[in-house]
Amino acid sequence: MLRQTPLIGGSTAGEIVPEGPINHGCVVLLIGSTALTWSVGCGENTDHAPHEAGQKAAFGATKEFRGVQRLGCLVVGDGLVPGFADVVRGIQEVLGTSSLIVGGLAGDDFRFAQTYQYCNSRVMSRGVAAVLFGGAGKIGVGSQHGFAPISKPRHITRARANVLIELDHQPAASVYEEYFGAELVQRMRHEGLSRQGIAYPLGIQCETNHRWLLRNVVSVGADGSLACNGEILEGSWLQLMLGNHELAVAAARTAAQEAIQPLNHIAAVLVFDSAARRRLLGLEHAAMEIAGIRQVIGSAVPIAGCYTYGEHSSVGHEATVGRTAIQTSSVLVVALGT
Repeated sequence: MLRQTPLIGGSTAGEIVPEGPINHGCVVLLIGSTALTWSVGCGENTDHAPHEAGQKAAFGATKEFRGVQRLGCLVVGDGLVPGFADVVRGIQEVLGTSSLIVGGLAGDDFRFAQTYQYCNSRVMSRGVAAVLFGGAGKIGVGSQHGFAPISKPRHITRARANVLIELDHQPAASVYEEYFGAELVQRMRHEGLSRQGIAYPLGIQCETNHRWLLRNVVSVGADGSLACNGEILEGSWLQLMLGNHELAVAAARTAAQEAIQPLNHIAAVLVFDSAARRRLLGLEHAAMEIAGIRQVIGSAVPIAGCYTYGEHSSVGHEATVGRTAIQTSSVLVVALGT
């Protein structure tokens, strides 16, 4: 690799190559283009100063953009930082709230101990790395999850950061007790991110459409609160969600179709897939999910990706419309081309 070649990346909970999912590997996508231009930036201390870290990463990435049209920003962050939404808000303050911001949160193969982010020659933890794309190319984005609501809507009456405290003024864990009994909640309290919690994530209804932001429960407090892997919006409405293998695989194909729709020529595709989603699907169906994406984009298109602790993209129907939010249990497909 040339010394001046910009580089960003992160640790994962599994990798995606053209043949499908792999474990304990290293995946590199090398981009060379006359239509696209790019620049990278990074920020640290996302756990203590998330807003400032996002601003620093965005400012660093804009230094090379003088009179070049911006297309979008690809961001890799620390998946163990509960307040990463504030990092994204810091990036938006620099780039603008209508800017396309997509990417994934680094993982550590379900150890939940330490993740790493890479920016040029730097290796960080609790960091954020961003690459800003510009020029005459195009970026297409698709994000889907395939889960559907199964419970009645519950009002989030108390929440703090990533902790859901009360639903309808009752302990938040009551949403699981109501459907599955107190025994399941006890099991979730001891197991943390359990299979039951992955199979039945929480869905926060978006304000402007009929889509849901998904949240996996990573721990249950003694007071019945639920710590989730993403920001909880107090005052929103929440429902218990359910998915299956067939819907998940179909959702991945839909995300790929959304991503390539605005492109005339597809140069490469990046996939940020939820680590919780992979655990739910199992090896066979996870492979089917990637195979479905390849069928949509074509077998000759380079594809690379990873399994993440969160995926960020717009919650609107169009790639550049709507606020950027952290999603979990979803598959995010990013297509680069012209």
